[in-house]
Amino acid sequence: MTNNIRPMKAAAWMERAWPEGGNAFSEFAATISEHGVLDPKTRALILLVATSLQRCPHCVDHHLETLKALGATNLEIAEAMMLGSVASAGANMAWAAEVFHKHLFH
Repeated sequence: MTNNIRPMKAAAWMERAWPEGGNAFSEFAATISEHGVLDPKTRALILLVATSLQRCPHCVDHHLETLKALGATNLEIAEAMMLGSVASAGANMAWAAEVFHKHLFH
């Protein structure tokens, strides 16, 4: 499915420093952006949440711009971001339980 998510140029610096590596990343990003079964807005919401959890401000700005162009509402964006927050908190709780059981429950 071709969609409105434009491929990132995040690898531009890498294309200059190491053309093979930068080109490989750009091709990877373009392939993922151009193919798939999810609709463009769902894909953009997933990318927003993933990059938000990675705390990439440039990526978040890019995906918010894309989402607005796709007609996403503030409520849809807020719900997606909250789902990411819940998933992150759950993962941290699981990690804390693992550490607790490994080191404190003897």
